[in-house]
Amino acid sequence: MKTRCGIAVLLAALAALLLASMPAAATAGVTLNSYEQQVVKCINQERTSRHLAKLRVNATLVDSARSHSADMGEKQYFEHDSPSGEKWSARIVRHGYSRQGYRSWKAGENIAWGAGLYSSPVAIVDQWMHSSTHRAVILTKDFRDLGVGAVSCAGYGGVDGTVWFFTLDLGRRTK
Repeated sequence: MKTRCGIAVLLAALAALLLASMPAAATAGVTLNSYEQQVVKCINQERTSRHLAKLRVNATLVDSARSHSADMGEKQYFEHDSPSGEKWSARIVRHGYSRQGYRSWKAGENIAWGAGLYSSPVAIVDQWMHSSTHRAVILTKDFRDLGVGAVSCAGYGGVDGTVWFFTLDLGRRTK
């Protein structure tokens, strides 16, 4: 009988370990493309190497980030705010990451674009980490949620070929 109980406890522990080690995208109920997955991994590596909490993928922040990256590629601009005048924070709220029902709300955003070798997720996160303002957003200790949008388009800024637009939306809401 002791052996069966021991096996059951061991199996339960293994199941918990497997769930904890699953990628953030799987636990968030949203599927990330390979570039988005790599950005999440790199961001969390930067944070954990500085003893900060890992960020969880949040579906509403992913929607916000993807829509912004797609909009920048489609309309050929590179700004946090849309050409129509919508502020980046209003976009995050419009996609569902709102202040309503929460005691506190905080958000931040990084954007980037790249082509060729400069479009890899590792290069993009490295670029952000070498910029004091972008690094500060990534390493904000209060953040707990993130959304990444990595979208490709055909050309931008005089570059022929595939260009990738990246949006990183981060936030925290407290009840």
